[in-house]
Formats: sequence, structure tokens, C-alpha cells
Amino acid sequence: MILNSKVFGNGDPILVFHGLFGNGSNWSSFANEFRNSYQIHLIDLRNHGESFSSLKMDYDLMSKDIFDYISYYDLNDPILLGHSMGGKVIMNFSIKYPSIPKKIVVVDISPNTIKNVNDNNKNLINTLKKVDFNIIKTRKELDNFLKQWIDDIETRLFISKCTHRKKNGKFFFRFFLLGIEKNYDYLIRSKIEGGIYHGPSLFLRGEKSNFLPLEDYNFIISLFPKAKISTIKKSKHWVHIDNPIDFYKNLNIFLKDV
Repeated sequence: MILNSKVFGNGDPILVFHGLFGNGSNWSSFANEFRNSYQIHLIDLRNHGESFSSLKMDYDLMSKDIFDYISYYDLNDPILLGHSMGGKVIMNFSIKYPSIPKKIVVVDISPNTIKNVNDNNKNLINTLKKVDFNIIKTRKELDNFLKQWIDDIETRLFISKCTHRKKNGKFFFRFFLLGIEKNYDYLIRSKIEGGIYHGPSLFLRGEKSNFLPLEDYNFIISLFPKAKISTIKKSKHWVHIDNPIDFYKNLNIFLKDV
């Protein structure tokens, strides 16, 4: 099965991979920014968006999904960009298939085990399991329901954006919650290792985020010897949303560097 995607523009391909619970459309503003210079593929990873559902979900399987996608569309020298979980996927892919990516961009995630990050997502999963779309009819009603357990308005807004209406008007989540729940601990705790990618690599970290700690620098360099790590000021985990000006500035320099 081939991952679902939306493709914008023409030029060298950039494949974009979202984070946990998200989907390709989360990166629509990115596609609009770069579609005049590149062919942007906004891709739904397995168990997300309109891609296929599976109870099996690990970084090797998701890397094979990317390999199949690139092969199916006969893409040459793709640039890979991944945020959070998507970043771990492209790191794993690049060390397993090092001859395929032209460059990689990892947004606010380390190849190391995630440390000092609380279990908000695990609590979120338990909350989402309580959602009944037979009762909840609007995004406002969803927000009112979620705020009983989730104080952070940005998280609630993100989850709201990850819903969609069926033809009958009923809402549904655009992710396969059971598949995510079954593999959550692995996705969060696993370490990317076992290979080296010698291509150009850019790691962009949020100044106010702890998903990509600077103390992981040596581990990153051991896997990605050409890695450049830049901190985007005034940003948390959603770096490209919190500070798009500096995010795009750093990215443009990296993309144009031969």
C-alpha cells in the first residue's frame, strides 16, 4: 500500500512528514511557501490522515513505507523533512537507505530516547478514547469536552484540526487511535541507531522545547556527521508555526547550499 499524499508545485521533490496525531495538511503553509521552487509532497504516515491503518507501527516499517512511496513515484534525490515523530522516521530511513535522500531536515526531535518529556500524549490518548462523535456534533463541542482534561489550548486546537466530517456530517478523527495507542511507548522511547547518513543534515530545534536537547549533539553527529543544529528563537515544539520567519530563513539557506 502506498502512503496518501497531496503534491504541490514543480521542481526538486521535498517530502514532508508530520508528527504524531497529525497529517500532511498540517504543513499546508509550508507547501505554499516553497511550491514555486520545489515539488512539495505532504504525506500522511500510516495510521494518520488518509493513509492506511495498521496495528503494526515502528520506524522500520514506516521507513519501508517511504521507500515504497519514493519507488512508486520514481522520485530522484528527494529532500526529506520530518517534524517530531516524522523526524524520527526520516532519520531512520536515511541511515537505512543512505543513498536515497539528497538532504534531510529534522524539526525538533532527537534520534535519542526522548527524555524529560511528560506523558501528556499518553493522557491525551486516554482522553481521546472518551470522545463520542454520536454526541459531539461540532468542533466547539469537542473543545468544550476536551478542556475538562486538557488545559493547553494549542493542543486542543491541534486535535480539532485533526478531525473531519463524513458525508453524513458526522465527525471523525483523522488518525487510527488504536494503532497509535498500541505502539505509543515504542514510538516515544525508541532510539534511532545502527547506521550513518553522510549527506547534508539540518536539525532545527525550538528554543523553548525539550525534544531536541543540546546534550544529544555528540550522538547526533555520530549518526549524521554533516549535521548542522540551529535553535529557532521564540519557538516551542511547533517551530514552523511559532517562528516561521526564522524557520524559513534557516531552511532556505540549507536548501540552497550546494
